[in-house]
Amino acid sequence: MQQLSLSETISEVEQLIESGNGDPGRLYHILEFLKNNKPLYHSDQMYLENKLNSPFSLDEDPIEENDILPKVKELINTGKGDPGRLQHIYDTLSNNKPLYHSDQVYLESKLDTSIQEHIPTESAEITKETKNVPPKVTLEEKKPEPEKIETNQTKEKGAMPKGWSSNDASPELSDIDKTIESEENKIKQQQMISEEITNKKLKLTELISHRKNFEEKISKEKSSLESEILNERIKIESQTKLSEEISQQKNELVKVQKERASIIKKIESEKSTITRDLASQKRQLAQAQLEQEKIEKQVQNEQKMLAKLASEQKIRLVEQAKIAQEIKSKQTELDKAKQDYDDIVSAVNEEKAKFAEAEKLKKSIKIQEQDLIKAKESRLNLINTISKEKEIIAKKTLEEKNRLKSQTDLTKQLRKEEKSYESLKKKREKIEAQIKSKNKKLKERQQKIKKQIAEKDKKLKSLKTSKPVKPKTTKKTVKPKTTKK
Repeated sequence: MQQLSLSETISEVEQLIESGNGDPGRLYHILEFLKNNKPLYHSDQMYLENKLNSPFSLDEDPIEENDILPKVKELINTGKGDPGRLQHIYDTLSNNKPLYHSDQVYLESKLDTSIQEHIPTESAEITKETKNVPPKVTLEEKKPEPEKIETNQTKEKGAMPKGWSSNDASPELSDIDKTIESEENKIKQQQMISEEITNKKLKLTELISHRKNFEEKISKEKSSLESEILNERIKIESQTKLSEEISQQKNELVKVQKERASIIKKIESEKSTITRDLASQKRQLAQAQLEQEKIEKQVQNEQKMLAKLASEQKIRLVEQAKIAQEIKSKQTELDKAKQDYDDIVSAVNEEKAKFAEAEKLKKSIKIQEQDLIKAKESRLNLINTISKEKEIIAKKTLEEKNRLKSQTDLTKQLRKEEKSYESLKKKREKIEAQIKSKNKKLKERQQKIKKQIAEKDKKLKSLKTSKPVKPKTTKKTVKPKTTKK
């Protein structure tokens, strides 16, 4: 299988988060480590390889230089062609973006060569954008090494000039003390910021655990609602079948009633004919009576059947009324479940807003870290200037010594000046000893801060590795409390 590069793995992880494939909290943690170019834990690496179904590398992608850029720069400097258009072409190529066709033809006409191979495609542009993502600057990476400060301060000692006094170095020491105090204040501020970050990370993990629990509850409620809806549909289908059977039976009843009415009419007509023909048809009368009795028996049987059917219909109507009441009660339960689902959706939206606020805080922390780096660079520049001035003073003292050796008449003055020079040496050594002690104190404080940061990182890792405790499930869904900031 082909190995994925760092930029490709970052884009794949972002797609996994957007599609919801996997644990979002763990994927966000892995994405931060990849963007900061930090080594992943073995468990996270195995988890990501299983999700991507391919191995990946954490090495940064090599940046390819474009050979056309110096040629375009030469055209701009020599004035061959439109400088504005050439500058636009230079900017697009330096940003690794594709050129328009007209610009490509114009540049080929100026260079008398084809530049198709050196122009980036759209896919190259996308990968370049992912490559040029600046890594996050951490506090531990940009801290100055205390050994370098000491080496700049403890350079070669030389003799002071004739009119030098200890009061001349006092403003420089005061400036150094001020810078040290400002650095201490900044370190304290960074400690406060790191504590706030740890608290917010803990809150974020709690919110993620709550969200997962809510998602599990929602999935369970969805499955239960779907099963209830299926049961209700089955019942409604059975009721429709019953209603169709009842309508068929009603139609049959109407047919029977019509037939009975027609039979009664026939009997009445036959009775009228019998009364008319009493005298002439006595024999036929006996046969008619027998037929009439048979018909009456049939009518009685039919009446009994109709009474049974009516009673059965009444029982069925009572059962349907009970079923309708049950349907109403289940509809009210469904409405309650919908309200609970809406409450859960609102809680999830609140959590998303809190995640956006956390990202804003991360950006402000980055800005503060950049300000701290600038302050440290200015402090290093001041130390370099002090060391240069010390070297100049040492050179001047050597020149003064050479001049004093050539002058034999001024030996007495030299002795006096040497005594004063020794006193100045002692004073300077005292000042350097004070600076060393202050530097040692700063070292100790920095080591303490590093230890505190390491302990906090260990606690955070232990909290991330430990499984979140699931709260007890209740019938009513509880909204998560909004944290005041």
